[in-house]
Amino acid sequence: MTTEPHTPRRGHRRSSEHPDRRLDADAAPDFHVLVDDAVQGIIVHRNFKPLYANDAFAALFGYNDAEEILAMPLLRKLVPDDVWPQLEQEYDALLRGEKKSVIGRSRCLRKDGQEIWVAVTKRVIDWPGGDAVMLTAFDITQQVELEFGLLKNEQKLRAILEILPYPIFISRRTDGQILFVNRKSCLLFQQSAGQFLRMKSPELYVDPTDRENLNKLLESVSDIRDIEVRMKTSQSRIFVAEMAAILLEYNGAPSILVALNDISQRKEMEAELFRQASTDALTGISNRRYFQNQAEQEVRRSRRFARDMTVMMIDIDHFKPINDTYGHAAGDAVIQAVVKRAIESLRQSDFIGRIGGEEFAVVLPETALDAAYEVADRLRAHIQEKPTIAEHTAVDCTVSVGVAQLSAQDGGIDDLLHRADTALYAAKNKGRNRVERAGFPILETKTSETV
Repeated sequence: MTTEPHTPRRGHRRSSEHPDRRLDADAAPDFHVLVDDAVQGIIVHRNFKPLYANDAFAALFGYNDAEEILAMPLLRKLVPDDVWPQLEQEYDALLRGEKKSVIGRSRCLRKDGQEIWVAVTKRVIDWPGGDAVMLTAFDITQQVELEFGLLKNEQKLRAILEILPYPIFISRRTDGQILFVNRKSCLLFQQSAGQFLRMKSPELYVDPTDRENLNKLLESVSDIRDIEVRMKTSQSRIFVAEMAAILLEYNGAPSILVALNDISQRKEMEAELFRQASTDALTGISNRRYFQNQAEQEVRRSRRFARDMTVMMIDIDHFKPINDTYGHAAGDAVIQAVVKRAIESLRQSDFIGRIGGEEFAVVLPETALDAAYEVADRLRAHIQEKPTIAEHTAVDCTVSVGVAQLSAQDGGIDDLLHRADTALYAAKNKGRNRVERAGFPILETKTSETV
């Protein structure tokens, strides 16, 4: 997950308690509030060089504190040799954007050499100096050992499953009839064991076909681990569960054992972190980094399918006098009003980002230059048509717009935005409150000299 670069905050001092394990608190105060005292182990690394760790991560691997982790040149000693190549592949895939996240489990090594199993979530985040990978981990050694060593004796199996700290139920493969449920499942789904045992497992899923797909998948693999499904309680509360499932014989019938972990809260936190990382705090639209990433993807898509693509650069006219005359609060209100009216003028497929103080960019997929000009002029007129009420004052506002269409000579989104920016300044120089088109770059051809 990419995140918005942390902006310094005045007056926030560096923590003296853990000076080596934290970034300067001016750079990322919110990050540490979220993760310093988290129960799960959390580490941030770049190319497996640790940049941040919390004490829970150190304790998970048998170290006294996070400083011992940060003193490592690489994290290699935390995993067995045969696991390391997979970690390198996952890291490269994340940094190349091939995966948004990696959720799974891994064998790891504690300081004393003991091998443990951990459940991990990996995601790319923005970090001073460039992208890094944040990893959250918690110990699932007991769960894995129980999965590998389930006793054949059903009486012992029931006893073990009943005391496990995970919601577990067993259903018959043929019709989904629930045959066993432990106490944790009753608590999670908010109903008694008696009610449960009268149900069929498809009733637990938001989409009953998820259970059918699970059954089909188990026909080709012996077990399923760490997949996410949407489930519902008897009170119709929908939650996201991380699921593991295996086939077994139970009461003489082919059955499926399902173990669940409610990860709704974690997903909400991840979604909030992503929202903070990808959106502009004032306007709620994409920030510069996220906009450029999305726009670059649209450039590649447009070229792959030979589609038109156009961008706009938008700048609020005379914005500094607005700030100087009415104050920064009024300036913020004007920016918010401009964004609102811009969105009202765009199609659902278009997307907008804030790339500077009062400067915005828009991508218009599958749109040629003339059509984009009409959209831009409609947007300009909509912004001008009525003043913005800011700080109990009506503030008139106009914008200048530059429009450019993707050409074969554009190396990427930066070149395209640069041409739109040039058209924007042409609009400024011609009196503002207008739209200007960027011409197509001339293809230079080399001529051979006659010898």
